[in-house]
Order: sequence, then C-alpha cells, then structure tokens
Amino acid sequence: MHPLLLEVERTQGAAPALDSLRSGLAQASGPLREPAEAGTTALTFVWIGEAPQVSLQCGLVDHGNSSSMHRMPGTDVWVLEAIAPDDTLVSYRYVVDDPFLGTGQLDDAGWQRLMLAAQERSFADPHNPDRLPPLASLFGLAVAEEQWESVLSLPEAPDSHWFAAAEGATGSFERFEHVSAAMGDARDITVYLTPGPPVPRPLVVLLDGPSWLAIADLPRAIDTAVRDGEIEAPIVAFVHEARGSNGLVDRVRELSCNRQHARMLADELIPFLHSRYRVAGDERTVVGGASLGGLASMFTAVEHPHVVRNVLSISGSFWYGLERDGRPEWLTRQLAERPVTPRRVYQQIGRFEDGPLSLSPGVSHLDANRNFRDAATAMGIDLTYEEMGTAHDIAAFRIAAMRGLRTLLGTSSR
Repeated sequence: MHPLLLEVERTQGAAPALDSLRSGLAQASGPLREPAEAGTTALTFVWIGEAPQVSLQCGLVDHGNSSSMHRMPGTDVWVLEAIAPDDTLVSYRYVVDDPFLGTGQLDDAGWQRLMLAAQERSFADPHNPDRLPPLASLFGLAVAEEQWESVLSLPEAPDSHWFAAAEGATGSFERFEHVSAAMGDARDITVYLTPGPPVPRPLVVLLDGPSWLAIADLPRAIDTAVRDGEIEAPIVAFVHEARGSNGLVDRVRELSCNRQHARMLADELIPFLHSRYRVAGDERTVVGGASLGGLASMFTAVEHPHVVRNVLSISGSFWYGLERDGRPEWLTRQLAERPVTPRRVYQQIGRFEDGPLSLSPGVSHLDANRNFRDAATAMGIDLTYEEMGTAHDIAAFRIAAMRGLRTLLGTSSR
C-alpha cells in the first residue's frame, strides 16, 4: 500500500492524513504511482467521498468492466490497485453506486440504457486535468466537465502532441445532408477543410463522425499535423449516423459488413465528394473508423477496392461473424476469396483488448486483429500494424487516428 494510504489507514482518515493524500494525488495528476518491476508502474486509483459503493471503469482493469473499489475502514477513501506497463494510455472514471454491477449479459439496447444511467453517477478524477467528453454526450445528455472521463498517460505512452495546441481548428466546416438510395435513409456529413492553398487534397472519410468531432477533437489535431509538415492538408468528411437512428442498435446494423452501407460510401458519397471538392484522386482517398467503424471501413475496401485504396482501421471489430454464419472472424475468412485488395492499410489494436467478447465467445479484439493482420499480410497487402498499451476507448482511438493518417498521408508516404 502507498505510504500516504498507510497513514490514512493508521489515523482512520484524520484530516492531516487526508490533506497529505489530496496533495499527493494532485502532484501525481491522478492515481498514486510507485515503481514496480522493470517496465511497469504500480498504480493506486483513489476516490474520496461518502458513497454506498464506488467503481472504477478503466480498460486497464478487468478489460474496462466495472471494478468495485475497496473502502478503507473508518474513512470515505476508496482505493483500487493495479500494475500498468509504462506505455499505458487509457481513460478512466469513477462511478458511484454503479448500475452495471451485478448485471448479466446485455444486448446493445440494454448496454446503452445502463451507459446513460451510469453517466449520471460518473465523475472524472478531480486531481487529473487531462479529460475527454464521454460517449454519453453523443446521446443528447448534457455532461458537466467534472463528469467527463480522465486520461491516464504513463511516461512511455504513445505521443499525443497533436492535441496539445491551445487554439482550436483553424479551417472551415461545411455540413450537408446526404440522401442515400443504397441505404434508403438520410444523414448529415460534416466536412472539414484544412487551411492551405486551393490545390487537390487527399480525401479522408471517417465513420462515426460525431465521435471524432465532439469527443476526439480531431480537426485541431489534423491542423497541428499539417502545420508541422507531418501530413498533407486533407479534406475530411465526418459521416454521421442516419437521421432517426436508434443508437447502438442501428449502428451495429449499419457497420457490421453491410453491403448497402459499403455501396453508400463507395458508389454515392465518395464520388459526390470528389465532384464537390478538389480531391487528389482515389489513390489519396482514405476510409477509416474505430471498432465497428474499422471493420466497416475494411469491408468497404474489400467490396470496392477500385474506389477505396487506403484504410484506417482502429481497434477494428474483426471478431464479427458468429451472427452471420455461425463462425467468428467472417471478414478475415473472406480475404482468401477476394483477388483484389486495398493498396495500403494502417491497423491498430490495444494490448489491453484481450478480454472475452460476449458476441464472439473465444475471440478477443486483440486476437481477431492479429489474425486479420496475418491473413492480410499473407495476401500481400501493404499493411502497417501497431499494438499499443491502450484499451478500447477514445483516448486510444484519437492517437491511433493521427498515427494512421501520418502513415497513410505523410509527406513521405506518396
């Protein structure tokens, strides 16, 4: 146990000991830290406050499931210890009286309902200023900053310099409605035009657009990468969910290797964007996304390889398949049957994404991504693969997005 907590235990939460604990947490900017075995750090997550029960939700612990914290006897101090590799980058939050505890397997609608309920009882680490808006903010829930998610970044974590700029995005935004014959629906498209001369630009199409805009703050990071000469200035189209979407249920339907959705992107949206903006051509067009968005991006490239030549897959859900034909990893199996493949792929996955999946027993995000990598490499796809000390969260996704864009659109990647 950390010395500051030993003193809290010894004094049963006397005021001087609590003051010292708060000072130590502020100095650590979050969890208390002590050296552990080579290449790792011992962390102690601490929440101070009266509550019937407190949980930690963090991809570093129990694969991001709710983990009950221990209340120190005679105090309102709640603790949970963990060992983390020194390259860890994860988000976390504290949940008071967590509604996820004690629940069994949930479908998408049930998970969404509990996620929104948990958000009302969730809190950022008050001692950690590095925060991100939560997923619940995309569902119309007003979330105060003290209830955002905190970001833990250890000394060897992936570089995040793109997000350090004080100013916001300096380019211009356009928004239009796209009516799709393939999908039989309508959705908004937000286009970000990076600053620069009026020359043909690479085109980046990102699924789950609101997440990249409202949570990840990706336009600001792209500005930084362009300014520093890391990537060519792109035109970025953020694809929103269909109007009237029923949240996660419809997202799963849209992005699970849906041929209508792939046609919407390849036959409708991308040609329209090429006609509306000065786009460099198919060779400089990237389609990307995270989780199911990564799966859908790769599927679109496999279905339409002459349109989508470059794929940005972040923590792609390559485990998908059980509900389609009774076997997991459907798209990986499909590769062997497709003679034409995308030109370049950036694929990222977090090492903490090694937990079991209720939707695909026996397969994890990590294993499925490794299997897809091996199959794609065997087929000769030009694939850049990275495993990072991250979990399945937006803190990782936004860093991976920038690393992927640097790989696919870097000034030396032509």
